[in-house]
Parts: sequence; C-alpha cells; structure tokens
Amino acid sequence: MSTKESNEKIVAIMKDWQVIEDESIKTMNEIQKKTTNPLISLVMDIIKHDSGLHRRTQQLIVDHFEKESLSMNPDELLGFWDMIEEHDEVEKKTIEMAKEAQKHTNFPLVQYLINYLLKDEQKHDDLLEEMAKIKDGMYPYG
Repeated sequence: MSTKESNEKIVAIMKDWQVIEDESIKTMNEIQKKTTNPLISLVMDIIKHDSGLHRRTQQLIVDHFEKESLSMNPDELLGFWDMIEEHDEVEKKTIEMAKEAQKHTNFPLVQYLINYLLKDEQKHDDLLEEMAKIKDGMYPYG
C-alpha cells in the first residue's frame, strides 16, 4: 500500500469513527433524558464528553491529511513548558490521592468512581509524558 493509499485509509477510518462518536453522543443524551439516577447520568456525561473530544481529535487527524499538516514549533512548547511540568506534578499527586482513596472504601459504586478518576488522571499524566518525549526529540541535548 502506498503512502497516499495509507493516508486515505486513515482519513476514511477517522470519518467512519466520527459517525460512531456522533451516535454515541446522541445515545448518551437519550439515556440521560430517561434516567434520574445521578450516577448513570454522570457516566453518560463522561462518555458524551469523551466522545466529543474523540471527534475533535479525529477531525484534527483528518485535517492533517486534507488541509494542513500538523506541526509544532519548538518555541510554542518551550514558552509554557514550565507550566506543563508543574501541572504534571499535580497529576502525579492526584494519582496518589486516588490510590489512597481506593484503600479507604469497600463500597462498590465509590470504588467504581475512584477507579475512573485514577485512570483518567493516569491518562493525563501519560499525555504529558508523551509530550515531554516530543519536546526531548525537538531538543535532544536539553
């Protein structure tokens, strides 16, 4: 498969995936209209929000191939890198807080929510760690 064909395949996959994300958002809205349970409503809201972010991410990938290539000027990243590092320390602290909270409950629904928070904070930390790798690739000597 040529590079052009691979790029076209990625775009097609992203567009098909966006349709699924749109349907997910609609379904979550429908469920929220039918429930009065705050836990169910919260989980549907989380999924709906994540689906919206997935859709935006997919569109950025599509735009990379169809409009303008993604790029990042090293100065754009370095201009606020100290703030990113500070926030990553906060993420690490919240991960530890979630782990500590897990130790103090046996209630399944609370465990479920704390586990969600822990995974989400770990995801944030992972995103920032990967961004650090990008930065290090731009400036391999510091």
